[in-house]
Amino acid sequence: MLNFIIYEDYKKMRDLYDEVIHQFIGKKKEEYHITHISGFNPSTERKLNGLEGRKIYILDLKVPGKSGYDFAREIRSSGDWESQIIIISACEDLRNDIFMGKMLALDFISKKEDIPNRLEETLEIAYNISTTNHFFSFRSGGELFHLPYHDILYFEKNLNDNYTSIITNQNTYKIKKSILQIEKALDHDLRFFKTHQSCIVNLYNIKSVNLTSPTISFGEKKTNLLSRERKSELKERLIHN
Repeated sequence: MLNFIIYEDYKKMRDLYDEVIHQFIGKKKEEYHITHISGFNPSTERKLNGLEGRKIYILDLKVPGKSGYDFAREIRSSGDWESQIIIISACEDLRNDIFMGKMLALDFISKKEDIPNRLEETLEIAYNISTTNHFFSFRSGGELFHLPYHDILYFEKNLNDNYTSIITNQNTYKIKKSILQIEKALDHDLRFFKTHQSCIVNLYNIKSVNLTSPTISFGEKKTNLLSRERKSELKERLIHN
């Protein structure tokens, strides 16, 4: 799923961005969703935390509750360096601050420019970057998903059928693949480690490990699929990650 997050308080501008996105993504045959945020408030983070998949942010700099500049910095400080950020603003004097502010903005588009054409050009770049990053692609419920590796907590083989579950903080997806097939698909990325013949974990998302129980904790989600012969290697991998 490709998520577009539009952070803009003027409806006229949100509608314009929507139109450009619909026209652009229609050529890609990609599942997508647009989230509108017209002001930052306590429900904003809950809304954003519920989004899974690739993210492309379109941010105005002057929005009630939090500036787009601060919002972009928070996106990066949270550890998200993969989502693409596009700034569209009338504050042209802040262009240099955006690119020097360690937020890896993809582009700064002035509201005085030809926004539809400029935005479509930048969306093409953002799309190409996001599709070449690391994602686990699969079909579930008739939909095609591209789940970023950083969203995945672990893969676990189901006991009573031929499916494997993909566990994230927000959802569980069932796919008709074996752990062996998944292991081969992920063997190029060192963040994934097979802890058991029925489980592959994302080392980057582990919060704690109890080798006695055994229990691998990812926060609220946990698994006890850790075989005795894999304990030492797991401990070693975590020390060096």
